[in-house]
Amino acid sequence: MEEKKLTVKFHKGRTYEIPARVIAEDRARYYAGIDGYEEDSQEFLDEVNTALDDEFMILDWVENDMNWSDLQPYAKRVEDDPFDVEEEWLDGNRTLSIKF
Repeated sequence: MEEKKLTVKFHKGRTYEIPARVIAEDRARYYAGIDGYEEDSQEFLDEVNTALDDEFMILDWVENDMNWSDLQPYAKRVEDDPFDVEEEWLDGNRTLSIKF
């Protein structure tokens, strides 16, 4: 089974992939502290797997409970999607500016 990944596309054009497991484990560590179970327990593993099976949980946790500094060590930069520059030019899907 292929590893689930979160894709982050920044407006400035950089794209990163982060293993969803990193986010699920961060969430499970938080609940382990509240519920009193160990990181090597079945409860921890169940919490990780529950999050991995629920896209909303992963997205909600990463947006509301994590910082980029938590994710950066695991982030892998990927090439941005290739596109047809000529088509983009003709479609007007661009921004022009002049700097003096």
